[in-house]
Amino acid sequence: MLELRHIYKSFGEKIVFTNLNLDFPEGKFTAVMGPSGCGKTTLINLILGILTPEHGEIVGFGGRKVAAVFQEDRLLEHKSGLENVLFVLRDEAKGRDVAEKLLERAELAQDAHKKAKEYSGGMRRRLALCRALVTDFDLLILDEPFKGMDAALKPRIMEMVKEKCAGKTVLLITHDRDEADFFDGDVVDISNLPMR
Repeated sequence: MLELRHIYKSFGEKIVFTNLNLDFPEGKFTAVMGPSGCGKTTLINLILGILTPEHGEIVGFGGRKVAAVFQEDRLLEHKSGLENVLFVLRDEAKGRDVAEKLLERAELAQDAHKKAKEYSGGMRRRLALCRALVTDFDLLILDEPFKGMDAALKPRIMEMVKEKCAGKTVLLITHDRDEADFFDGDVVDISNLPMR
């Protein structure tokens, strides 16, 4: 079990969490929902160690191999789509086949040799997902990963993520209840949690 216990986090006078307690079960999807500004991205940054809580403890995340898709795509703009995916692998030669299959599944195969800066917004989201999914992660964190995707393509990409993450621990940040329900996991609305 991954746990956040009695987390207090503020930015100056803005208090985000006063007594946040959350559990994330192993090997399942957990969708975290809530309105903009309620602390979803802060939660991710705390888990990743980018931010530190003033009080409380985060248990069970240390030593895990973590992959993430952030709200910003964070691509290598002058590298090709394939090079972006291969960049996160220790052994590019071994992972090339897996990377190419992922790009094909994400319907990016014919654009695999284009530079990332030439990709549309939806293509960039798919590429960022492929880059995360190609790694051997223990924990996958997805922050609004399907935002801006073509409506006809989105269900196929969600199915790809669901298949690739079967049995893995995944934390999905979303505003979309249909996305949360699709992955058959726990759904947590952090704006409704008691924090005092």
